[in-house]
Amino acid sequence: MKIILVADHASIDFGGEAALPCHYFRILLARAIDVELVVHERSKPFLEKSFHNHQANIHYIRDSQWHRLIYFFQQQLPTRIGYLSFGFLLRTLTQIQQKHLVSQLISDPSNTVVHQVIPVSPKAPSMLFNMGVPVAFGPLNGGMTYPNAFSYYEGRLSNGFNRIGRLFSGLINRCFPGKLQANMIMVANERTKAALPKGLTGDVRIIVENGVDLSVWNKTPTAAEKTPPQFIYIGRLVDWKAVDLLLTAFYQACEPFGKMALHIVGDGSERDTLEGMVSQHHNSNAQVIFHGWLPQRDIAPLLSRARALVLPSLYECGGAVVLEAMASSIAVISTNWGGPTDYLDSRCGLLVEPSSREALITGFKEAMLTLAQQPETAQQMGIAGRKKVEEQYNWERKVDEVMAIYQELLTSQQTKRSP
Repeated sequence: MKIILVADHASIDFGGEAALPCHYFRILLARAIDVELVVHERSKPFLEKSFHNHQANIHYIRDSQWHRLIYFFQQQLPTRIGYLSFGFLLRTLTQIQQKHLVSQLISDPSNTVVHQVIPVSPKAPSMLFNMGVPVAFGPLNGGMTYPNAFSYYEGRLSNGFNRIGRLFSGLINRCFPGKLQANMIMVANERTKAALPKGLTGDVRIIVENGVDLSVWNKTPTAAEKTPPQFIYIGRLVDWKAVDLLLTAFYQACEPFGKMALHIVGDGSERDTLEGMVSQHHNSNAQVIFHGWLPQRDIAPLLSRARALVLPSLYECGGAVVLEAMASSIAVISTNWGGPTDYLDSRCGLLVEPSSREALITGFKEAMLTLAQQPETAQQMGIAGRKKVEEQYNWERKVDEVMAIYQELLTSQQTKRSP
């Protein structure tokens, strides 16, 4: 078979959904599958570094003056509004060029599958229609809202744009009917399935969205640590990640327990505010370290020394960092909302209800205290998490599932073409 992967971005360095096409490409290459990757050239530095022997398999969409102009205007707006407005124009422009390029790469329609990996938004339209070969999307993951108690995070203007976007998503998907005509749409959960546009003609299949490269995230469980507990947050420093509430909970936990450390890995618009919060506290038992953005190779040893990963996010569709912590045999404390609830259970982590701002702070404080006081419990959660990742979220197993879907699509296509 020949697989053509299509993505706006493909870079582990970018984080988030941009990492997904890299894993598909990496594993399919390792399995000697004929695979091509069609991506915007902003991913080129990472792809040249990581796949320098396979540049002939990568096809870049040039970063034109129009791309740069649209991106400039997108950056002037709040994140959500920019994504839905100028971001939509930017993705459409890229996909028009990608469709033309993909058409040129299809040499034998009888053995080719086109797979658009990202964007993972269920309502995002696609230009990949009338391709003459089976087309698959996903796994998609979205349909998110804020918890009721935190709906004010959306903001009136952004909330209005969201409502307009949902209202017109059906019309836009009819104008660009890639998803409506798709042979297969993979989704991560029922929430995303319910958010898909109406009028799909292909199959919808629920499979795991994310996975873990077990060669990167690995830790052999050791005896429970006796040193002061260390917790770690990994992610963007933006308001909906609620790191400010995590800091408040951490300081409250240090008062009865004593010395603890909180490592904050990541960067973003809220960093100055968060560092200001830390500078105002003078609790000698509470150590907060800002590391900024770090590559995976530097995050892994930090994570392996932690008592638990803490993720207070209020709008987390996926949460790959949860799986990475589980793979590292680390317990997880997370908000009981969105993607993390797909991965975690009581054997490998603690989920905190986001019923109110005060409840979230108290819940994280108590969860950190529990694992600080019970290192053996944290260790057992880490062992259970590692086992669950090996059984359900290993990237190799995930690609096995997707490969089976590729073959299913090709077989169905060949059957239809038989006289």
